[in-house]
Amino acid sequence: MKFSFNILKFDAITNVEICDELKDFCVTPELNHIAPLARRRLSKCAKFSAHLLKEIDTNSVASVFSSRDGEINRCFSLLDDVAKNEPISPTSFSLSVHNATLAQIAIFSSNNSEISAISSNLSLENGLLNGYLKLEDGFEKVAVISYFEGVDNQIAKKTNLAYAVLVVIEKGSQICLEATPNTHESLAKNSDIVFLKNMLSAKKSWSVSDEVLTWRWCVEAAV
Repeated sequence: MKFSFNILKFDAITNVEICDELKDFCVTPELNHIAPLARRRLSKCAKFSAHLLKEIDTNSVASVFSSRDGEINRCFSLLDDVAKNEPISPTSFSLSVHNATLAQIAIFSSNNSEISAISSNLSLENGLLNGYLKLEDGFEKVAVISYFEGVDNQIAKKTNLAYAVLVVIEKGSQICLEATPNTHESLAKNSDIVFLKNMLSAKKSWSVSDEVLTWRWCVEAAV
């Protein structure tokens, strides 16, 4: 499976300085366009996604929201309440589903365009594949948001890392992505970070893998 596209724009936001190359992405999300009461209900990744999309006319593009774990910390919090035999918050329950982030942002921006939510191990690559298929269906531009929120709660504390990556694509041949069966490549859990580092350093090719596929990137022209 091989496909190509142009990148019109890419951006990111993180809550921690992952490395020196990406320190400029560690900023506080600007959410003045969202009412304070609604803002309080947003998870880290929902806030990050809203921040990245605020300058984009989402009604003129299709959108793809892609994540491996979605609202994982909210889900763990709900399970904790169940284990303690405590009442479940209807609001938290409704916001725990995988399409909750995109639904909230669509409401805030009065977005009537096509939006998809997908879940996959390599979130960015699979999100871009979904975005490419939308280009093939006739959309001129697609905004792909890949987001991640590490498990960090009372049940399991692993990392407080959270980030969101925005890639706006159109038809073209600047970038080529090819997926082949993974036979021996080492696994990459956060391919979004690999993408940002390589794009900022103008690297021409790289590969990332999950348990099933190896995705090979090739930058054919300047982005």
